[in-house]
Amino acid sequence: MIDRAELGALFDGLRAAVTIADQDYTITFMNDRAIAFYGEDGGAELVGKNLLDCHSAEQADVIRDAYERYRAGDLTPTRYHHQEEGKAPESIVHIPMIVKGEFRGIAEQIWNERADLVFSS
Repeated sequence: MIDRAELGALFDGLRAAVTIADQDYTITFMNDRAIAFYGEDGGAELVGKNLLDCHSAEQADVIRDAYERYRAGDLTPTRYHHQEEGKAPESIVHIPMIVKGEFRGIAEQIWNERADLVFSS
């Protein structure tokens, strides 16, 4: 297992909030941006908490469904868009983590989008 210092070295410079939760929904890591992003909800105190407890019942169902899909072998990342009134839109991506062929959790990345930098194909 990679320790917190190693993960911090990898993700603290990334311009996105990164949260990692294991296969049992336990939050195991948050980079500096995730700690700030979730500051009003507990920030660093969320490490060790259940990911499902940090979301509404509806959002928890979506996360459970994604975990089941990942466990069944569909490893397509799940992407969400969220925008609160008066704030910049956010992109949220849950990327399944596979270790030795087994689903071991997700890496969540969140970043703000700027409409002038979103390209269509």
